[in-house]
Amino acid sequence: MKEHKAIIIGIDSLEPLFVKQLINSDDSKGFSYFYEAGTVLPMRSTFPPDTVLAWPTIYTGLIPQRFRLKPELESIFDLRIASLNIRTELRGKTFWDIASTYDKKVCIINPLFAYPPWQVNGIMVSGPSFGLRGPTLSIPLRDYVKKYRLGTYGRTPLLLHEYKEVFKEAQKQLLDVFNLTTNLLKEDNYDLVFTADYTLDRIQHFFWRFSDKGDPDNPKLFNLYDDYIKEYYRLLDRLIKYFIEKYGDEYIIIVLGDHGHARRPTKLLSVEKILNPKLRQFNLHHALRDLMYLIAYYSRIDVYMYKIIRYMQLRGILGRLTLKNNKNKQKFTKTDTAETLKHFGLKEYIGIKINTLNPETRKVLKRVITEVLRRLGIVDFIVEPKEFYGVEDVMYDADLYIKLRNFGNFPERSSFLIIPNFTRHIISGGHSLHTLFMVYSKGKISFRNKEIRVQDVAPTVLTLLGLEYVLGKNLDGVSLASVIR
Repeated sequence: MKEHKAIIIGIDSLEPLFVKQLINSDDSKGFSYFYEAGTVLPMRSTFPPDTVLAWPTIYTGLIPQRFRLKPELESIFDLRIASLNIRTELRGKTFWDIASTYDKKVCIINPLFAYPPWQVNGIMVSGPSFGLRGPTLSIPLRDYVKKYRLGTYGRTPLLLHEYKEVFKEAQKQLLDVFNLTTNLLKEDNYDLVFTADYTLDRIQHFFWRFSDKGDPDNPKLFNLYDDYIKEYYRLLDRLIKYFIEKYGDEYIIIVLGDHGHARRPTKLLSVEKILNPKLRQFNLHHALRDLMYLIAYYSRIDVYMYKIIRYMQLRGILGRLTLKNNKNKQKFTKTDTAETLKHFGLKEYIGIKINTLNPETRKVLKRVITEVLRRLGIVDFIVEPKEFYGVEDVMYDADLYIKLRNFGNFPERSSFLIIPNFTRHIISGGHSLHTLFMVYSKGKISFRNKEIRVQDVAPTVLTLLGLEYVLGKNLDGVSLASVIR
């Protein structure tokens, strides 16, 4: 049997729109390889399309509910604990651990939620992320890796001149990852290489309003940063071109994202007030608090307010205050009601939990909620979690998944029904559901489907490595690839 080797390049928040713009403008020298001589598949992320949910699913072929994962938390202390817990769950279950078990030599660089690194058949290098601290580490030890700063870190641009500094910082992070990868590839021969960068996500969050001419916060007259997201894709394109031209004869080259990116909703809608109009309909204290947010938003002092809030987050003050407030929150006292899950945040992706013990009542409420929201014309789709993932044998925290149209969810049922999204002056970009899975190979590879899901990545990668015989029924994803030998 012929041995296959693969290099996988993970790009957090890889957005198909910008890749396609490069291709259509004939400006691409790297991504174009996949369109001209490879395979490009749209890839559907988790619900919501969140980094904390998607990357563990990509690594393992298991949906987030297997790890009891929830979307990214606001408290820095909760994030640190979550990062360490995810690491514990991941170890031994990732596609590179499985490949190691079957004597494939692996080189794993900068995987999220894998700090500190663990023993593999080869080398693993990781940096701290999501609140963790420390130097870049490797197993086995390579002292020189410490000069490369890996992981997720970076400043938030608040004032206009800071955007250029943040952009340069992100470029350095990106180049650190790729330079370290090329240096490690010079040391030894590997069957599987995985390397990932997470800076594109930050760039698109902060720079989206400059690139999107339809964004209400787009500077119409004096736009200093309108081309910066595209410039970042051009840099990625050049790096991918280098890897394909240098290693494409020897390796299958895979480039993939964890989710896409889009304009963040301009308005927030309290779906819970629509679902439960009689439950705590108005509270003056909460209304005044939200009014302060709006004053800050319209007066453009929200960047300074954000700085104070971020300071409180990093020191755990906000987390403790939130915890204290949650203890005093009024609980639902009525049966047969529905609530939006708060940890989905100010996003257009919403989980709805129906509070009833009666299965028949639950079915009726699902139909009623679906019909009401569709008739209001505020949703793109409503789906049950087991239908979204195609997996039934797990407990989901929601009964319905909803993607709102042009709105984010305002998880507050005690003040306003609709307000402007007061976070957009700082973070104008948001995650979207689809990204890309791209494969370039000198050999012939066929794919059974025209779309891939994040949980299908791990079994597909193992198949491309010639390890399809190890795949069992213990994964939520399936392999979509066939290698024609």
